[in-house]
Amino acid sequence: MVGVPFGLPLDGVRVLELGRYVSAPYCGRLLADYGADVIKIEPPGGGDEARRMGPFAGDDPHPEKSIPFLYLNTNKRGITLDVETVAGAGLLDRLLEYADVLVENYPPDARPSCLDPKALAERYPHLIVTSITPFGQTGPYRDFAATDIVTTAISGLMYHSGDSDQEPLRNALNQSFYVAGINAAVATSAALFQRMFTGQGQTIDVSTVECLASHLVQALPYYNYMGAIKGRRPVRGSGFEELMPARDGYVIPSVQGSQPWSTVAELIGVPELQDERFASGSGRIEFGEQIHDLLLQGLAQWDRKALHQASGERRLVFGMAQDAGDLHECPHLHEREFFRTVSHPVAGEADYPGMGPSLSGVEYKVRRHAPLLGQHNSEIYGAELGCSADELAQLRALGAI
Repeated sequence: MVGVPFGLPLDGVRVLELGRYVSAPYCGRLLADYGADVIKIEPPGGGDEARRMGPFAGDDPHPEKSIPFLYLNTNKRGITLDVETVAGAGLLDRLLEYADVLVENYPPDARPSCLDPKALAERYPHLIVTSITPFGQTGPYRDFAATDIVTTAISGLMYHSGDSDQEPLRNALNQSFYVAGINAAVATSAALFQRMFTGQGQTIDVSTVECLASHLVQALPYYNYMGAIKGRRPVRGSGFEELMPARDGYVIPSVQGSQPWSTVAELIGVPELQDERFASGSGRIEFGEQIHDLLLQGLAQWDRKALHQASGERRLVFGMAQDAGDLHECPHLHEREFFRTVSHPVAGEADYPGMGPSLSGVEYKVRRHAPLLGQHNSEIYGAELGCSADELAQLRALGAI
């Protein structure tokens, strides 16, 4: 029944995450948001390299204050473990006996031997192993390293971003690795569903480049059917469907929708835009430069939010470029309860973005702040695996945890 609260969809699923930086941690974060018990495994000493990624809360470069790390690792428990030591590999074996999923993003040529997907499949046939790399586990590029700008460029996505008279544009904020994490979480969830019927786990090979390339739903068929390469968007010159300056930022005027040109011209507020020469699409192309100048004049009298509201009331498809402050204060997002307040013992309290999808009967919560380095060692190694205090002390002395 709609409205009746249920448990979270992945309650009871245990995930081990040997993830660094963005892609695997974001996959683990999404699985944790849906209820999985995600145990983040970090190397002793420094932990995940993301702990040293800025910006930092309070502009303090502290390993517990990395804002990307804090966001990527909420709802997880955290332990330290050196899986390349004999004792560490033994502990990992014990953890895997009770795990449903292992998520990792080691480069294929640098993956510890204890994480070989084929060996894991033989030893733990129930286990789902999700591996995320820039180029996948096979192929001539498999061992190549890549940053976000490289994966975006090689995938073909960058070539189609921007205007035709300018160089390709890069997407910001490591979006390719977030896309890979999303795809990995979806594939992992599908594998868990399949395991319900087969009882068998499987290995999942996630290529960041292929995740991005799969978005080119027009460009690749265009090339195959037409034998031509689709370019970047043409420079319109009229100002419509382009970012243009308003009084307090940038807006996107538009002629899309069912309203006549006179409605657009009346909204902008420049009488000269009512000229009949501009009423047709061909006229707006022919006189694009004049329209562009008139739009600059009219939009300079508008604030972004007021224009966005007024255009929506007239059934016009206008947009505005929002910064982080705009998003945080956005009444629409607040009405939909998009943000969640998270309190961290070192970084303090902040509002975090919530989940995109909403499931009926499921209330999304941040159940845990991002773990402190090794925060749950005693809980997991001691209470759950049965290691004594003396054994834990010996493992620390050996550098295994």
